[in-house]
Amino acid sequence: MATSEATENYFKRLAHKNIPANSIRTFGKTGIAVSSIGFGGYRIHRDSIENAKALRYALLNGFNLIDTSSNYTDGGSEMLIGNLLQEMFDRQELSRDEVVVVSKVGYVQGQNMQLAQKNEANGRPFPEMVKYMEGCWHCIHPQFLQDQLSRSLDRLQLTHLDAYLLHNPEYFLSHARKNNTDQQTAQAEYYRRVKVAFEWMEEKVAEGKIKAYGISSNTFPLPAADFEFTSLEKTIELANDVAADNTFQVIQFPFNLFETGACLEKNQAGGSKTLLQIAQENKIATLVNRPLNAMHDGGMLRLASFRETKTEIIEREFGERKKSISELEKRFKKEFLAKIPDELPKENFERVFSVSEQLSNALNAFQNWQHWDQVKQNNVVPQIFSYLHFLNEKWLDNSKWKQWSESYVRDLGDFLDTITKQYENQAQERSKEISGELDKLAPDLKTTETLSQKNLQVLTSVPGINCVLLGMRRTRYVEDAFAALTQPAISQAEKLLSDFDKKSS
Repeated sequence: MATSEATENYFKRLAHKNIPANSIRTFGKTGIAVSSIGFGGYRIHRDSIENAKALRYALLNGFNLIDTSSNYTDGGSEMLIGNLLQEMFDRQELSRDEVVVVSKVGYVQGQNMQLAQKNEANGRPFPEMVKYMEGCWHCIHPQFLQDQLSRSLDRLQLTHLDAYLLHNPEYFLSHARKNNTDQQTAQAEYYRRVKVAFEWMEEKVAEGKIKAYGISSNTFPLPAADFEFTSLEKTIELANDVAADNTFQVIQFPFNLFETGACLEKNQAGGSKTLLQIAQENKIATLVNRPLNAMHDGGMLRLASFRETKTEIIEREFGERKKSISELEKRFKKEFLAKIPDELPKENFERVFSVSEQLSNALNAFQNWQHWDQVKQNNVVPQIFSYLHFLNEKWLDNSKWKQWSESYVRDLGDFLDTITKQYENQAQERSKEISGELDKLAPDLKTTETLSQKNLQVLTSVPGINCVLLGMRRTRYVEDAFAALTQPAISQAEKLLSDFDKKSS
């Protein structure tokens, strides 16, 4: 597992990268040294060469914390991370004790949903299952946690995790509210379940399976009166009840320009302190998620600079790339569709590999960048990669299939990127406005090149923040993050956020 000595040596070994001291943080009570920006594994896919290159590039350039979860791309995120880490360990490019690996548990979707439903049908359901909605259940009962930890470690090819977090346990509270449960009753049961999970976590620490544990919750920064609020004070109290020398050491929560509750909302100590203040007082390590994806005005706002591409270039590229994808999809139907076993629904494979037809009007079909990105990341990409992975395993020794699959992944990426350029043009106008506001509030930011870098520079400058998790699926995202990592801290970052909040409200 990661150690303080090895992680300190990691940054010494990378001294030539000129990472400033303010960008290397002590990770709470663990004593481990981590980069102030970490690699977020939310959207990485097990078969993506591009994602693997980005992770390797990040680890070689000073980003030594990786965050993932059992449900990210249905386990594919953990698989890619595990494969890449083992490759780097074998090449001696990195040692296990230099890198901090965090995973999370709780969601029941995809393969986990199939497992839960199968167990239920066989009369052995996971206890205390929260059936939140169709396709998304949630569970933090030890029986489920045990099953999931084993699966995560297998996918990551690790013997232990540096931190294991309950992933949005407040789903229980959301479900209770939907069912008109009394708030006091719901909160009491919520914390009872959390405490039972903590007891199991302590056992796993004793067994050497995890080094520390904690909670990732979207409701840590909410007002204390909110039905779904998760209190850091209360969770610390629960951990202390479980063990005086407990290893509850890590929390994760959303924090960005428009969601500033972590440092501005006084929801602790009877309304006198913020989440970050209590975390600092108790030396709890803090991880920030969604730094560039703000929930704002009923939707998601991307806080980053976007490429600007001439319309005629987009239209020409779209036509050319759609033609390339269409030709590959015709080849699939001609050369491979008939080889799929009869017991499998061929029409599903034919539908999935018909992207050129389904997205033939994509340049005008979506409301904005957020809408397109949601469809691309949550529907188009996961489905295609799932089917590709299935066929890659089935036709492992088929050279023609391998050639087709590699060509399809490459050309699909180009095709989707062209569509993305169309909606990036629109999003860039809003980004320019936000950049201008930040530059007025903090003149030092004027020299910072992109909006994403400005955001990261501000967030990492807030007292009490240890590591900001960034989705770095592509090498250029890592390069952008590295530019932010090497920037000096901003003075009075909390005041800047408060002033920005007033202007934007």
